[in-house]
Amino acid sequence: MSVDYQLQKPHWVLDVEQDNEIAFVIVLSSTVSVDESLMSIHELLNKFDISIASSNIFSNNKALEVFISTKITLAWILFQKLLQTVDIQQNDIVVIPVAARKKKLLVCDMDSTIVATETLDDIAAKVGIGDQVKTITDRAMQGELDFRKALTQRIGLLAGVEEHILTEISQDIEYSPGAEKLIKLAQLQGIRTVLVSGGFRQIVKSVAEKLGFDRYVCNEVEVVNERLTGEVVEPVVDSQTKLDVLLEECRDLQIDPDQVCSIGDGANDIPMLQAAGLGIGFQGKPLVRAATPYQINTGNLEFVASIMGFDING
Repeated sequence: MSVDYQLQKPHWVLDVEQDNEIAFVIVLSSTVSVDESLMSIHELLNKFDISIASSNIFSNNKALEVFISTKITLAWILFQKLLQTVDIQQNDIVVIPVAARKKKLLVCDMDSTIVATETLDDIAAKVGIGDQVKTITDRAMQGELDFRKALTQRIGLLAGVEEHILTEISQDIEYSPGAEKLIKLAQLQGIRTVLVSGGFRQIVKSVAEKLGFDRYVCNEVEVVNERLTGEVVEPVVDSQTKLDVLLEECRDLQIDPDQVCSIGDGANDIPMLQAAGLGIGFQGKPLVRAATPYQINTGNLEFVASIMGFDING
């Protein structure tokens, strides 16, 4: 099955000054077995007259990496052809320069990325207005509604809700598969980890502390007499904030955005995904799938660790 949207070029294509031959790695994660996909990769490489330098199969035959050397523009064509050739209903696949795998900063969205649900929707469901709020959330994540306006609408519907509901939600969080391991492995590699979310402090703080993020940035909901007023305390964390946090962290670490990996799923994540050298859409909405060629649509967040060359068995 082929992709049906126009892919955004990755940084290593956009920034190229000379079409040099460099080392690349093809990384694939499968929900079944890598065998069929490996055959497709071999056939395509033969078609392009590209030799395999080495390859590794791991995770019980469900992941692989294939090292090659080729021109930058040809690697981009290869990447696109692989997405059209490999069954993307059962596999996630990327092509990335070997030198670009190593990152120094990981910036993650929270809702539907690090955690498996939209926590604001969870709050609404707990007080009986889940469908009403979810409809607004879905439209915002699809880019059909401005995030700030959608947030204002949803919070307005939660006026009067007792604050302890947020604490209860934080204690019953379902993490996305692979999230905890990804953050642990990133820390072992000395990578700074930042959680940036349009969600609320009572929940975001709990998630950040449980997983060990170095920093979290989030919204603060106004509370009076232990009840939500239906207002959010300014400044509101939105898509611009997420981008600003990424760039601020780069300045503090004295690194370029190319040395950043960012992960998100919704329209409000696109600016930070496109700013990062490795911006990954996780179960992304259609706009996100068009915004970055790096996608995880079948596997879990451990695939991020594989892309960055971590030993996921470590």
